[in-house]
Amino acid sequence: MGAGVRETQHIEPMSRRSGLSLTLAGAGLMLVLLPAMYWLEDRGRLVIIFLLLFSLVVTLLGLLKLREPPYSFSLSADSLHFHHRIGGWSLHWSNIQRIDQPRLHAGLELVELPYVGIRIRDYDELLPLMSPRLIVHLLTEQRPLLAMALRHGAIDRARLQEWLIEDNRFCSPGGRRYQGLAAMLGHRMRHLRELYGYDLLVHESCLDRDTPDFVRLLRHYLQPLPPALP
Repeated sequence: MGAGVRETQHIEPMSRRSGLSLTLAGAGLMLVLLPAMYWLEDRGRLVIIFLLLFSLVVTLLGLLKLREPPYSFSLSADSLHFHHRIGGWSLHWSNIQRIDQPRLHAGLELVELPYVGIRIRDYDELLPLMSPRLIVHLLTEQRPLLAMALRHGAIDRARLQEWLIEDNRFCSPGGRRYQGLAAMLGHRMRHLRELYGYDLLVHESCLDRDTPDFVRLLRHYLQPLPPALP
């Protein structure tokens, strides 16, 4: 890789791995077990039925994994792209202020959370491009983060109840006004920043390596490119 150039990388999430293997293993086991039911007595059939249910669960788990996009992140020289089966978002590196693994105080200790935190500069680059389906998913997916803050004493129950009913009107720091789902996400991002210091938190299941290693990778792209050699 030459000076002033960064290659595009695509990240295959750990949550998608083994999807094909699980699907084939579950389906193959069902094909073997079904004929065996006709040759066994009642007690043996109960065992076969249990194994069939197990193989069905394995097959469904594999299919759910295969439904996920092949990549969760794409890292290019100028942008960070997140992919989800119901949408995605994109940020220019210049709009990212900080990337790290968020932490919470638990007594005298700091507990590292299984997330990558991204703090952005301008909400107006992100909010208008988010699809309603993805916003609903994010609002639902991030509720455990609020509950986690309550469990560690970072927020009291009364305030949490207030935050769970997000206002459908929001004015960004840049002065742009939003309504509906985009406004609710804007408030949620502001709340997450207050609790954790970051606007977007992505679970480690979307990564292809340990969280600290992935943070280092993103920080490498976040750094300004060195000047090209003459």
